[in-house]
Amino acid sequence: MVVFTSILITILFQYLNQPYTGEGELEAQEAYLYSQMVESWGTPPNLNLVKTDIENINLNCAIFTIDQDWNSEKNKYGTPYWSSQNNFPAGIFSPWTYYLDFADEGINLPQNNNGDTTFVQLGLINQTNATAVTYGNYVYYFGSSSPPPPGEELDWVLSIIAIIILIIILYISLRNFLAPVLLMKKRVYEFENGDLDSTIPITGQDELASLAKSVNKMTKNIRILLNQKQMLLLDVSHELRTPLARMQLLVEMIPKHKNTVKLKEEIVLLEGMISNLLLSDKLSTPYTNLQLSKISMPRLIDKVKEMFPDDDNKIKIITEVPNVTLEVDELKMMLAIRNLLDNAIKYSEYNNKHQCEISFKIINNLLSISIRDFGRGIKADEISKLTEPFYRAEKEKNIKGFGIGLTIVKKVIEAHKGKLIIESDYGAGSVFTLEINIYK
Repeated sequence: MVVFTSILITILFQYLNQPYTGEGELEAQEAYLYSQMVESWGTPPNLNLVKTDIENINLNCAIFTIDQDWNSEKNKYGTPYWSSQNNFPAGIFSPWTYYLDFADEGINLPQNNNGDTTFVQLGLINQTNATAVTYGNYVYYFGSSSPPPPGEELDWVLSIIAIIILIIILYISLRNFLAPVLLMKKRVYEFENGDLDSTIPITGQDELASLAKSVNKMTKNIRILLNQKQMLLLDVSHELRTPLARMQLLVEMIPKHKNTVKLKEEIVLLEGMISNLLLSDKLSTPYTNLQLSKISMPRLIDKVKEMFPDDDNKIKIITEVPNVTLEVDELKMMLAIRNLLDNAIKYSEYNNKHQCEISFKIINNLLSISIRDFGRGIKADEISKLTEPFYRAEKEKNIKGFGIGLTIVKKVIEAHKGKLIIESDYGAGSVFTLEINIYK
């Protein structure tokens, strides 16, 4: 905007100050008339004629003899031969034309009896228009007796004011025209934060109003689709849980058998799969609001450990739990840490190890929670696939699970603006790190 304004000011100033057609010719004609007038006064000048002429054409005049004209050594004018003013301006005469310039316009200045051309120059004295004429042994300086016209400074001020007014009008016009765009931008932010109920106010009947209507319609359709999807999942889960409940009841009623425990485990596995699928879908929706609350890290770890009453001795905390506060969805964060610990315990046991390790690290305002297992480790080309739903490494398919735990962990931590980092040394185990901001 600053560059644009500067360019406009420069263009307007140049336009206002550009020379008009024929300006050079008019200056040549003016110089010719000055030379004619000075010649008519004679040498030495007839002061009565001088007074009469300058009064008629409203000019000031100062006459110097050649030796009393500007003295470069003394850096000032001498004593005037005659002057219509009491004090001749002290500023030096600065010419902008030369008498040969007038010949280029087809006007030749007159010559005196000795064949010398009358020397006429147009210029400035103290930023005021002035004319200098050299004729014979005298130098004549002419200037207007009227107040000087506004200079370039005023032109610049007027130009800047005009540009500022133009920019203000342009800004107001564009702001009013683009108001629907600002409303749509605000609506998109609300949409991103999970608000599917608000609508964009419709103003006018132009293309932007039509676009706002389309965005409102799109938002409504998305809301309907998400609601239908959620209802479908709830209906399906209900229909699946009902026969599972019957199966669980029947298993309890049948006589004890070597396969009874396996049946119960499979039923529990299916029940867990349904619950995790519902949670995973809910976390996949970017419009799901977290139930945020403040909890200290030691308290959160204690709650997670309470979820492993039979495996508490299998969880080893190798660094001090930092006494910091997090602002998280407590249940979802507990679920994420529990899933990582559950995996770590399972894979460590499978490799005949009996403990997994938890460590903590704080860098700036970022808390890292690292959980290490002592399983087989993961091949490098499989690490990126671990968070995909239902993916399981080929060699781990005989370990209980359904491949959705890490998917949920990733979704939970990303919903909290955090990150899941997976590192593995194949044959020596893996480290899963959750990074999350500390609440200040």
